[in-house]
Parts: sequence; structure tokens; C-alpha cells
Amino acid sequence: MKRLVSTLLVVVLFTLSFAVVKVGITQIVDHPALNRIYDGVVDVLKSSGVEVQIEHQSAQGVFQNAIAIAKKFKIDADIIVAIATPSAQAAATEIKDKPVVFSAVTDPISAGLIPKFGKNPGNVVGISDMVPVETHVNLIKTIFPDAKNLAVLYNPGEANSVFIAQETKKYGSQVGLNVIEITGTSANELVTALHANANRIDVAYLSTDNLVASSAEILGQVFEKLGIPVVAGDVDIARKTAVLGFGFDYYRAGVETGQIVLDIINGKSPSEIESRIVSADALTFYINLDRAEKLKITIPKEFLEIADEVVGG
Repeated sequence: MKRLVSTLLVVVLFTLSFAVVKVGITQIVDHPALNRIYDGVVDVLKSSGVEVQIEHQSAQGVFQNAIAIAKKFKIDADIIVAIATPSAQAAATEIKDKPVVFSAVTDPISAGLIPKFGKNPGNVVGISDMVPVETHVNLIKTIFPDAKNLAVLYNPGEANSVFIAQETKKYGSQVGLNVIEITGTSANELVTALHANANRIDVAYLSTDNLVASSAEILGQVFEKLGIPVVAGDVDIARKTAVLGFGFDYYRAGVETGQIVLDIINGKSPSEIESRIVSADALTFYINLDRAEKLKITIPKEFLEIADEVVGG
């Protein structure tokens, strides 16, 4: 079976050099970070000089829609780009004989996409947005030394988010933080759970959860009303909710994903390309001094000096 799959991939890659390349991009939901990945991929392909036809589909947050999109692209596309864990899992499950390039997948190993970082056999390769959870937790403890209870918001249906919550608990316990899990499968459920636990939350941590990202605007309003400071592991989420944000520039992640697609178009097989975490130089440090002032939070001068983006003040 593996030999048959490899043979089919060779046929597909050989064919790509003689025709317009059809690239299907499947995305689990619309929100700024994932949209910036799409933009990065498209910009790389359009500036490459290669003749490509791009079709972009959003699953609107519904996994069954992601499955349906994967089945469509299995027939209609030559290369599939899958943005975020659920869409990547759907594509990898449904498509075995064409290249699948994932992006913004926090833990592609636990998600069952690849056995390890680096080169792997098979048709799946891509870019992880594994966030530096330990750094985030240490940052929180530095800015909020008296904090005891840290809330982490996420959708328990997202494998990447469950992993990050577990990591937050592990590193939180090491610095004396009690981690409170605020979960929900919709924005309304998250808001309800947040209100129910508000009186015991000192700080909230928002990572790269897709539900949190798509609900960032309403969550930002709730946090402001409740007077709860936020640290975010995604800069786009931070701009709508947080005092501090430290995360990847997702456009850059899209550019790196697009380069993998271009390598495949130019003749490389997925098994010849390394799956890896997005480059460290794509990390961005965001500080919102207006929110800090409202919450009476002092940001150390040394942080202000190294920040990539400072708002207010």
C-alpha cells in the first residue's frame, strides 16, 4: 500500500509540472490569524510566476464541513493546504494520494498528522504554530507576581487547545499558579463560564484556540467589563483583548507554508520536506499601555524597550 501511495504521489508531482496547478485551501473558521495565513500562502504562490488556480473554503467552525471540503478537494485539487488542526485532520484522513500541507497546527504529532518533526514518509507535511507556553506562564508571573489563579480559555473539542491547557497547568504549577479551565464549544458558553468564575480569576491566558480567536472581540468586551487582565499567545487576539501578547506573526507562517507548497510544485515530494515549527523570528511582542493603565498594571521598562508593538501610553 505504501508503495502504491508513493507511486501515485510521483505521478501527481510529475503532472504538476505540465499544467495549471490547482491548490485547494481548507480553513476551519474565519478569524484574523488564520486569514493572514491564507494571505501569506496566496502571496507566495502569486509572486512565484507559477500558474496556479486557488480555491478557498471555510468550514465555518464545523468539523463535518471540513470533512466535506476535504472530499471535494480530493477530487478537485492537486495540492491541499489545510489551515488549523481540525481541517488538517480532515484532509489527512480523506486524502492519501495527493500532497497535504498543514499550517497553524499546534501539535501535529498528537493530532496524528505526522509521527515526528522533520522529514516523514507519506503525503503530509507542514508548519506548526506551537506556542511557547512556558515563556507565556513565566511572563504572566513576572507581570502579575501576586496572582494566584490563572484562567485558560479554550474549546475542549480542539486537540491543540487541550494540549496547550495541559501545558499551562504543568508550567503554572511550577510557578505557583492555580490554573482554572474555562471551556466552551461556542462564544456564549465561554462567556457564561467566564462570568461564573470571574470572582476567582486574577489573570486570563488566551492561546491559539480557534474558538477564542473568532470570539476575541466579544471576549475583549467581557474582560474589560469584569476588569480581568489578559495575556495572549496570539497577537491578533491580543489586539482585541490583552494587556500583553506574545505570539507568531501568522502572515509569516503563511509565507513559510506557501514556500512548502511551492517546493512541491517545483518537484519535491512531501517526504523530502521537513515539518517544523514556524521560525522564531516570526514571534511578535505586543503591549497595550491603555489597558495596563485602566487596570493599574505597571509594565517594566525593559519590556517596553524590546516590544515590537506598543499601543497607547
